[in-house]
Amino acid sequence: MSSRFLALASIFALAFSIVASPASAFIDTERLEEQLKDIQGELDPAAGIENLLGDLEKAAQGEAQNYLQATIEGEVVTMWDVPKSAWFYGHVLALMELNIVSGYKNAAGEPTGAYGPADNVTREQALKIAVNSAGIVAANCEGEPVSSKVSEWARPFAICAASLNFGVKAGADLKAPATRAEVLHYLLRAFAAEVPDGTPPFDDSKKHMYKNDIAYAYALGIISGDKNEDGSLKGTFRPEANVNRAETAKMAKLAIELL
Repeated sequence: MSSRFLALASIFALAFSIVASPASAFIDTERLEEQLKDIQGELDPAAGIENLLGDLEKAAQGEAQNYLQATIEGEVVTMWDVPKSAWFYGHVLALMELNIVSGYKNAAGEPTGAYGPADNVTREQALKIAVNSAGIVAANCEGEPVSSKVSEWARPFAICAASLNFGVKAGADLKAPATRAEVLHYLLRAFAAEVPDGTPPFDDSKKHMYKNDIAYAYALGIISGDKNEDGSLKGTFRPEANVNRAETAKMAKLAIELL
């Protein structure tokens, strides 16, 4: 590691210690000046702060290789909350490569570098993933969504869900978190799967309104149910529990492969 990089790191560490310590109001200014002079002595006079920041950026890029990197609108973006070691890495990567998901964006529409794997997926987000996963062109769907409680960006997907009979309840809050059974149902409807009558192997799902979907998805291998720490099956699916974005990515990827 270069002395310039270490010098800049020292500056950041010193600044942090000043801000973080309640005693900073009584800091010895003479000692601070001596420390800054020592740090300055480590710097190459010909190298500006821009070059030092460049060193930091290069180091960050090296670390970025351990996380999901996707090309979004022509720009390579690192998803800092999707490490390659995570169980959901391959599922999220597949959906990003297919342009089904793109992660969070800021108010300016720019990627933030976050996917939010632990965040609850909303109904409208789940509809978008289902429509895109099945290759449905949302712009071709006509009509009106079954609910006015939908974000403007999600209206095309909500219209598709209505016209293709995804089973979204009238007046439902599409901005609210979706359940595990709902997401599964949306995916099967999006792929126009012919779901036979069936009984799922999960005690908490045998009488659920989407029990046929659950049984069919289990038979195909799209879902496997809850597991214990040792990997054995618990015998539950929790159909009414909220589902996060990582779990949704897994279901969508498997639906693409198996339906």
